[in-house]
Amino acid sequence: MSDAKNSKEPLLRVENVVKSYFGNVVLSDASFTVSRGEVVALMGENGAGKSTLKNMLCGLIAPDSGQLVVDGKTYSRLTPQDVSALGIAAIHQELSLFPNLTVAENIHIGLGSMPTRLGLIKRSEMLQRARHFLKDVLGNEMDPSQRLEALSLGERQLVEVAKAMHRASAMLIFDEPTTSLSVQERRQLFGVVRRLRDTGYALIYITHFIEEVYELADQIVVLRDGRIVGKGSPRDINPEQLTKMMVGRELAQIDTDIARTDNRDEGAPAAPVIVRARNLSDSRLLHNVSFDLHAGEVLGLAGLMGAGRTEVAQAIFGIEHAEGEVELRGDPFTNRTPEKAKERGLALVSEDRRADQIFPGRSVMENLTSTILQDLRKGWGIVSKTRQRQRAQALSQDYRVRHPGLDAPMSSLSGGNQQKCIIARWLATNPAVCILDEPTKGIDVKAKAEVHLLISKLAAKGLGVLLISSDLPELLALSHRILVMHKGGIVGELSRTDFNPAAVVRMASLGRAA
Repeated sequence: MSDAKNSKEPLLRVENVVKSYFGNVVLSDASFTVSRGEVVALMGENGAGKSTLKNMLCGLIAPDSGQLVVDGKTYSRLTPQDVSALGIAAIHQELSLFPNLTVAENIHIGLGSMPTRLGLIKRSEMLQRARHFLKDVLGNEMDPSQRLEALSLGERQLVEVAKAMHRASAMLIFDEPTTSLSVQERRQLFGVVRRLRDTGYALIYITHFIEEVYELADQIVVLRDGRIVGKGSPRDINPEQLTKMMVGRELAQIDTDIARTDNRDEGAPAAPVIVRARNLSDSRLLHNVSFDLHAGEVLGLAGLMGAGRTEVAQAIFGIEHAEGEVELRGDPFTNRTPEKAKERGLALVSEDRRADQIFPGRSVMENLTSTILQDLRKGWGIVSKTRQRQRAQALSQDYRVRHPGLDAPMSSLSGGNQQKCIIARWLATNPAVCILDEPTKGIDVKAKAEVHLLISKLAAKGLGVLLISSDLPELLALSHRILVMHKGGIVGELSRTDFNPAAVVRMASLGRAA
């Protein structure tokens, strides 16, 4: 880039931006700048307005008032065409990839970026470009000719990064980019962010991992309830101040409530077994997985990406076929299907909420009540809209789902509120067992604390909770016992009195305790 492009003059100015939905103000008088060669961390709880700002800068929505100044030119709103011409691109939290296409095709698709000659795609050139972004820029040896559906969620996230970088020449927006990445993949991405900054890109980095802010950011902008409540460098804002700016004083109260809810007694007799799994095996990964889950217990399932944790959840719930035996409350659960699982008192909150759990174009009300429609019917099997609205309103209040209106589309909710909506929907069925697969992935500090409190309350009420999480502190804080998986099998078990983070990491990494 030229010296001008490397200057610290702001590439972007957001000036007094206001945005409302259904009469609910989601951004109020927001103003900040992003310069070339600078990483600005955009922080705030889910629903604070981060996604709204991101979507404005991507040309997806227009401000009600205020203006956006990009590279010296003033816009009342940006269009997708403006964004492309200005060299702006985003790595969205929810992936926008096509599973049936190759890695290279996903990186190049759209915006006329496919290399062609005489109307035919030049596949060799496309593969070469994709390999450059993956290997030279991201440091990954991924084969660009393989189909996306063969990749893990973390690998797909890296493809999303490469896709955005192929389009951006001036500014990149990272929206929770490390949520699905392994430790090694995170380190690779941090290196990419630093190289982009050093070459003069303007970077907005949205994350709920506070430690990432202090590793990468030059400036911090904090949003709460649609307002910017703090700005400064990481030297000026310490982690405690940042957390307080984001969530106020409520987080400490939630932590206190969790402690009060935790009624575990190490010396008490074991509660009845509510799920018994024996020798679960499939043709791909799982082999002889056996465990018991007790009523009122949070059983943590630890392991590295690809260890088989999600496959265990899918086998029990009947999403994927697996040999072996499952008993629910003492009775065999055979010919397992999701419909039968729901009837037997199982609930599953899966890892990929966008692909598996939400109906993005349907209303918040419909999403909240989709599991209990049979309970809301009146004569002739027709769903009572009055009952549906009343039930949805009660669920949104009970589980603190923040939304612009029950008739608003589910896609208008923040990631954390989508997650709480999914959990509320499943708990409306009054399950006996909850399987939670990465329940706090991609959500902010406050929403995460609220989900933690909810998990503790579920166990206190006598439900069995199978908690799958890549967040080790989360597992250690919430679990009564932890099972560790490695390459499709259970390689260790720790009771709460023996919890040791280093032991969990060793077993997950090496497949043995030492």
